[in-house]
Amino acid sequence: MSTPLHVTVVLAADACTDRTVERARTAWAASGLAAEVARLKVVTGTWRSAGGARAAAASWALANSRPEWIASTDADTAVPAHWLTHQLGRAAHGVDAVLGTVEPDPSECPVAVYRLWQREHTLAEGHPHIHAASMGVRAVCYERAGGFPPLECSEDEALVAALHRTGARIEATDRIRAITSARFEGRAELGFAHHLLGLARLAGQPEKAPRPGPAQPPRPEPAGRPNGARFFAHRKNT
Repeated sequence: MSTPLHVTVVLAADACTDRTVERARTAWAASGLAAEVARLKVVTGTWRSAGGARAAAASWALANSRPEWIASTDADTAVPAHWLTHQLGRAAHGVDAVLGTVEPDPSECPVAVYRLWQREHTLAEGHPHIHAASMGVRAVCYERAGGFPPLECSEDEALVAALHRTGARIEATDRIRAITSARFEGRAELGFAHHLLGLARLAGQPEKAPRPGPAQPPRPEPAGRPNGARFFAHRKNT
């Protein structure tokens, strides 16, 4: 019999001026998840950096729930249903960190921008990419590596570099591909949105991503698998 899984979701709200915390709590209450299965903890602060917020969330979890595994994603990202169980399954086979793939939302991303993005990304097993929006690490390895540094961006790359230095076994996979917002405006100066904006400029596209709708043409198929609900997580901006 497998050991019952208990999940603590730690939401780090970084200098938020919108209804992020209220909406998160409302969505959690509506989920109907039992307290013995999962709980939500909201930590607030003014780190003003992706690394600072992730580190604060991980620190709270380490101090209060003694996790065996720390998984990281973003509020504007949707992960597949097996996202966490896949990571834990690999952990049971000796993997210390799992690096997933992340794709801009096909319903939002202009075709020309998506094609440029596709050229520079490998959506396959053993891919070379590092995305904090879809990754997980064994807690003891996370602490040994020093955790997420308080950087505005690239905190994920810094953590993975530290994991390599400590001899952690790292696995990159496309089996837990996540879908993230294709917006062109973001808080991190060199974050994902900034990168998409650069691709939009290169493609001669308007510097504001179009709203999703039926007028959007079909997206090109990602390498290795077709579009469609069978393969993609679904996200809805709120």
